[in-house]
Amino acid sequence: MTASPRLRGRQALLAVALAAMLVTAGCTGILDSGGDGAGSGAQLDSVPNDAEFVGYVDASGMVGDDSLRSLANTALETQAETSPYYEGPESVSEMLDEAEAESGLSPEKFNDVTFFGTSGDQVATNAEQAGMIVTTEFSAEELVSSMEDEGTELTEETYGDTTVYTYGYENQNALAVLGDGTFALGDVAAVESVVDVRAGDADALAGDLRSAYENTDDGYVRFAMNVPQEDIPSEELGEGSPIDTSAFNTVRFVSGSFSTSGDSVTANVNMVSESSDDASRTADLVDGALSLYSGVGNEEIRTTLEKISVSQNGDTTTVSFTDSVENLEDLVETMYTMNTGASASASGSASASNSSDA
Repeated sequence: MTASPRLRGRQALLAVALAAMLVTAGCTGILDSGGDGAGSGAQLDSVPNDAEFVGYVDASGMVGDDSLRSLANTALETQAETSPYYEGPESVSEMLDEAEAESGLSPEKFNDVTFFGTSGDQVATNAEQAGMIVTTEFSAEELVSSMEDEGTELTEETYGDTTVYTYGYENQNALAVLGDGTFALGDVAAVESVVDVRAGDADALAGDLRSAYENTDDGYVRFAMNVPQEDIPSEELGEGSPIDTSAFNTVRFVSGSFSTSGDSVTANVNMVSESSDDASRTADLVDGALSLYSGVGNEEIRTTLEKISVSQNGDTTTVSFTDSVENLEDLVETMYTMNTGASASASGSASASNSSDA
């Protein structure tokens, strides 16, 4: 199955967005601090109206969250213990120290990130334009100096009344200085679109996508994306599947959030369909898939699947997952151990095969 160029671009955009979320959460969101976040909320009024994906990471809001710190420490420690190839940090503290040592920037001075993607001309990295708006406590001089110290060649330009630095392959990436510690980064076109919106020369995000985002639950991470139905390979999607997946072809928007409460972690995903009947079919499909796979894997994985609930309200299907940090730590350890065992088994089989061939 081969996806269309535009769908591959959407997948690339999603990867960029997730990477931004993980890097921000990892480097700034799990610190032993007071917990009074400086996150100002998603910069939706700076996102262009033609965006097809929008998301937010409240980095400062994650500061001091003991649940996330414990979960992250378990993941790092387990990876270090089980993988012979892992050479990274073994704790959140080590990860933060390494990040600051490499960049010269204190992770505590990052506040939040709003990221978005729009359809656009083909660029070197993907078929869409991706950008982010970052609020920090850094001056432009500090951020620019850090990038230059890491070997990035910056070209200073002016777009409207805004200072913009271009860099990367054929200067296709840009950093715009928006003032008060706020910066726009991404493809040149995406960064310029943020400047245009803030100057009043282009419309800010509105309509169904903004509504889909605003209808998500509060959380450290929130997102919403348009689903381009014309690019989804509907026939191939359900090929070989024991259940009818055609209901997914009616989903127009996908949104979600990630949050903690006490020692529990919650993730929600919403799928907005074309009608309530379509949403009912989508809910039945997800329920069926969960039932089908509930017997797969070990007891911990089956128990985790049982924590997933499915509900429907009008044209929206919501899939929710909530579990304790302790249970999730056990699951993380199990998954890393399983992956290590599978890798070792595959390596052993390959060695045996090579020996017999010899």
